[in-house]
Amino acid sequence: MNSRKRTACLICTRAKAKCSQSDDGSDSCQRCRRLNKQCAYAEPPKKSGVAPKPRSRVRQLERRVEDLMELIVSNNATTTTTTNQIPATSSEKEIPVQLTPPDSNEPTDPTPQDKLERLVLPAFETYDPIDAGLIEEDHAYLLLEEFKSSFILTFPFVLVDVDGPTLRREEPFLFHAILTVTAYEDKKLVLQLENALRHEIARMIEHCRKSLGILQGLLVYTAWYHSFYHPINQQLAIMIQLCVALVQDLGYSKNIKGKPRPMSIAQCGKFDEPDPIASKRAFLGTFFLTVTFAQAWRKRTSLPYTRFMGKCCEIFEGSSVPTDALIPPLVKASELISRINDHFSYDDIESAEVQGDLMLEMSTTNFHEELKRLKGSSSKIPFVRDNTSVQLIFCELDMWIYESCIHTSLWKSASQPDPKSLSVTRLKMLDRSMNAALTYLNLLVSLPQQKLRQLAFQTWSGWFYAVIIICKLVFLEENDRNGTTQFFPIPQELDEMIPEHAEERNQAPAHRGPSTQSSWTPLNVAREYDIQGVFDRFMNYMSFALPPADLPWMVPPKNQVHLYAIACIQRTMLQGFTKRIQRMTASANSEVPDPTQSDRVADATTTTTYTASYSTSAPPNPPHAFFNLSNAGQTHPTVQSSLPFVNAMNFDTLDFEGITIPSSYGMQASGFDDWMWDTIMDDFSMPTL
Repeated sequence: MNSRKRTACLICTRAKAKCSQSDDGSDSCQRCRRLNKQCAYAEPPKKSGVAPKPRSRVRQLERRVEDLMELIVSNNATTTTTTNQIPATSSEKEIPVQLTPPDSNEPTDPTPQDKLERLVLPAFETYDPIDAGLIEEDHAYLLLEEFKSSFILTFPFVLVDVDGPTLRREEPFLFHAILTVTAYEDKKLVLQLENALRHEIARMIEHCRKSLGILQGLLVYTAWYHSFYHPINQQLAIMIQLCVALVQDLGYSKNIKGKPRPMSIAQCGKFDEPDPIASKRAFLGTFFLTVTFAQAWRKRTSLPYTRFMGKCCEIFEGSSVPTDALIPPLVKASELISRINDHFSYDDIESAEVQGDLMLEMSTTNFHEELKRLKGSSSKIPFVRDNTSVQLIFCELDMWIYESCIHTSLWKSASQPDPKSLSVTRLKMLDRSMNAALTYLNLLVSLPQQKLRQLAFQTWSGWFYAVIIICKLVFLEENDRNGTTQFFPIPQELDEMIPEHAEERNQAPAHRGPSTQSSWTPLNVAREYDIQGVFDRFMNYMSFALPPADLPWMVPPKNQVHLYAIACIQRTMLQGFTKRIQRMTASANSEVPDPTQSDRVADATTTTTYTASYSTSAPPNPPHAFFNLSNAGQTHPTVQSSLPFVNAMNFDTLDFEGITIPSSYGMQASGFDDWMWDTIMDDFSMPTL
């Protein structure tokens, strides 16, 4: 019987009888032969399945695989020939590039060999300032030792524990960045090193270079960026974001657990894993700089605080490296600064939700208690307690907590409809904020001048913040503008600087009279806290950067000494402060005495004793002043424009270094002082023009 047929025939199946095959092997079963019936079997069902693909498709795939194998073999032969013709020290990278665009009508077979060409990228060679002849080798190693002994005390997030030759060989970019920030005594050398470093950063981005050493070099350059700061072409935000991007690409912001993980694409080709402790320092240093930048420019932090950062801080609490003990308090203080900004909405004060005496008092009290605990934990280690950067950031935190007292819009409530009337709670906050700002400036003045050059960017951003806080507190009613900020367009501000407008603005304004609600008036506050004396002492302290006889912003970049921009900003703020105090004093003295306010007028009169000590006469023309002929043929003395860093504008077709303004139509120093003052006070941040 056919094996493909079923065992029982159809007749036996219908009768439900036993179907047995015949002994002689015939197709009929025994029952059908006995009954003389025709035995029939049903065909078995066909098995389900997919029909095989045509052999032509299989042959096409096989042919394509063979073509690809031949292409790989030919490419290897070409690479071997090219490698034999290149020195062994070269590390060129070859990338196959299809130069002929594919045609949709052509078959999908592999591109023929004649349509492929090789694109050879030049080998990446790191820049060495010593080999370039910018600096002597011995001098470079001395600068590195100065960084390891002094600079790291203000920014402990980049630790160098190797000697100069080793760092130069293994981390050339970090070595270059350290030389750039430590060569402050030679301004020409600093400009050359900084220009080469910026070109090196651009090459790093072009060649997609990513490593811990590059991140550390960027952190060093950014931490002392105030040495290269120009309001017009500053790129601090870009440098901060480069550090944040590297931290994320290198995976330093993630908590890598003990279990093995597959390598990422960025880690392919790396044989040496970076030091995990050094990477955590760089990660925390990036967060520290992002908070510093956000606080100085009134922005939100681009790298938020995470629990992993807290775990990283715990690692450094018991570290054997002395400077690692500075990392936890600096990071925790930065986290508190970021949280205070989010709570009070300092970056968008008009949209703040925390308002009223009760809410503000509760919030400031809670934040102040956190600061006290942070100070208490830091004071247990004498090395941390006596560190200047830690002391200054605590003073900055004091100002940051009580800054809410300056914004009148936050103090509106139903029980106090007039926001200008100062409550007892607000007066206490004003006093605490003023004392914290004065402590910050006095602490800076007490330092040796040599140590000023080693302070990092966060110290000078805090200094600028303290100066603004002091001026805001003195001229509380004038600069608060009913709780809103106002920034006039630059063309309008420039129009205000024309001589006829400047003369009108120099006249004593109509005195609004001292506040009858409290004694917090500009003249009283300036006298009680000796603001003029504090500013004068700071300017005398910074005379090495800007001599008293020099105009601010008038020295070419190549002749500027270290901290020149800091001294110019302080001089501008001092001139604006003194001018306003003198105006108010003259206005108070010219008013008819009121018996109810005789004591206030007397206080204003005594203020003249220290405001008269500051001369408001225009300083002499700078040495590079010259004369030009006007259109009418007359000769007018011409001075260079006093716009800050106007010679630093980078335009290809204009040369701003040659711009001169005749004195008859020129820009008076007082007009620029008013413009810069209003710009800084309204923006509440460092000038960016």
